[in-house]
Amino acid sequence: MASAFEPPPVLETLITRLGELAVVVGPAAAPRLGAVREALTRALGLKAAGDIPAAMQAIAAAMRELAAVAAALDPAEAALMRAAAEQFGAAMRRGESGEMRRASEVMRERSGARPAAKK
Repeated sequence: MASAFEPPPVLETLITRLGELAVVVGPAAAPRLGAVREALTRALGLKAAGDIPAAMQAIAAAMRELAAVAAALDPAEAALMRAAAEQFGAAMRRGESGEMRRASEVMRERSGARPAAKK
């Protein structure tokens, strides 16, 4: 499946800032945040290797884990994040890169990550 999807550059920032999120959600969430970090790191590696479909699947897995972390803090927030993760997955299956970008942007905003400054 060919796709023009380009993971947002903020993924690297999100990976590095997951530790800050751990302070907010507490040590019990550490395994789930580790799974988010692992999936995002895998996605970046897959993208670099040219395996865009697998990279998108890894991003979707990270989004689902992040929604699970949110469930511990705020069930309403978690529902919104789960919906965004499902929207991303459905758009990925249909090959709709614009919709995937919108869903990932919702997740980015809800996670508190900020876009990296362009160089």
